[in-house]
Amino acid sequence: MNKGNKMVSNEDIIRMQLINGLGRKTISKILNYIETRDLKLNNFSDIVKLLERMGIKRLKIDLDKIEKDASEIFECCKESKIKIIGLYDMEYPKRLKFIEDKPIILYVDGDEELLDQDNNIAIVGSRTPSQKGYEISSIFAEKLAEEHCCIVSGFASGCDEAAHNGCLQAKGRTVAVIPSGHLNVIRNNKALYNMIIINGGAIVSEFPPKEKAGKYGFIDRNRIIAAISEGIIVIEGGQKGGIFHTVKYANDYNRPVAYTTNFLEEEKKPIFNNNIEIIDSFDKLANFKNKTCKKNCLTM
Repeated sequence: MNKGNKMVSNEDIIRMQLINGLGRKTISKILNYIETRDLKLNNFSDIVKLLERMGIKRLKIDLDKIEKDASEIFECCKESKIKIIGLYDMEYPKRLKFIEDKPIILYVDGDEELLDQDNNIAIVGSRTPSQKGYEISSIFAEKLAEEHCCIVSGFASGCDEAAHNGCLQAKGRTVAVIPSGHLNVIRNNKALYNMIIINGGAIVSEFPPKEKAGKYGFIDRNRIIAAISEGIIVIEGGQKGGIFHTVKYANDYNRPVAYTTNFLEEEKKPIFNNNIEIIDSFDKLANFKNKTCKKNCLTM
């Protein structure tokens, strides 16, 4: 985590995130300002002075508290073997660099290279699916894993959990994108967490290990799911909540979306584009996989 040739180190970006009143989008603009002007900032004190010169309002900077909280994050990551990957790191996923509201720090347990694979397919859906929906999510994930796809989902109960488990059933690798810190999600489903890691998968978050899921954590999580996947399959998803946002992000990133039901004929909204298709057989699942991965491999 040394600074090296970076304009700003991962440690100092995390300290910036701990400044009360400084959000992700503003930090991104500040980092871009530093980069475009080739500013030489030797430590966090230089960054604080820059913020003062820039006249950014509503900031409450408690240096002692920031340093205490930052040290706790660094130590927790070290103890839990959670990797910190910043925007300027070589390991930072290329697929995320191309989205407008990109994460500036990622916390990753497991194989970070999975975030840049060309065979990632997301399976997402209701937290309270029917028995049939739960089984479809699991079976589709298992079938795709047998075809060497990596399954991406959100580690939630219901369809997400079924997708992760189905992939693991085929001894495949799966990526869980979570809306909180790793230590919080471990408490909820430690067995699934461990199985994902043991089988060579990855669990990724924008949030420090001990942070709880906030109001916008689930929406933020969904943009990452869409960005690192070649295509998205929705199981019993409605047009509200998390699925709505995941599909919207998929449209923004030009990722194909498929559904397992034809409810769209009954209720259509502008967010759903013409790329959506219905998967109601293994043949259509295989066609979606082949078309999706081939399309995005050619466009990267």
